[in-house]
Amino acid sequence: MLTRAQETLLRQLSVGDEASLADELPGTARVLEVRTAALLRLSALIMRDSPLASYQRAVNAALDAGASVDEMLALLPLLAQLAGSTAVFNAAPKLAMALGYDIETGLEQLT
Repeated sequence: MLTRAQETLLRQLSVGDEASLADELPGTARVLEVRTAALLRLSALIMRDSPLASYQRAVNAALDAGASVDEMLALLPLLAQLAGSTAVFNAAPKLAMALGYDIETGLEQLT
């Protein structure tokens, strides 16, 4: 069963009320801790093929929130199942760069 606040939020979002996106549901911070929220933001970027600058901000936020590199990399196979492997293949170089690893240099060193 939904609370009135939850019903109101869903109704507002359903009609495109952008102001409701800025409103925080009561208790959200307690339900969704900062590290998990940061990993969810990174997941959304991967699924949307976002620009590198977005990855850099999201990775820094995730690290600041206590997420590990292993946790970020663990998102990739999960997201491949949801969004398809192409989304993950497109995201990998940007995620690597945001983590401080230059894929192109790494690939050149293989040859």
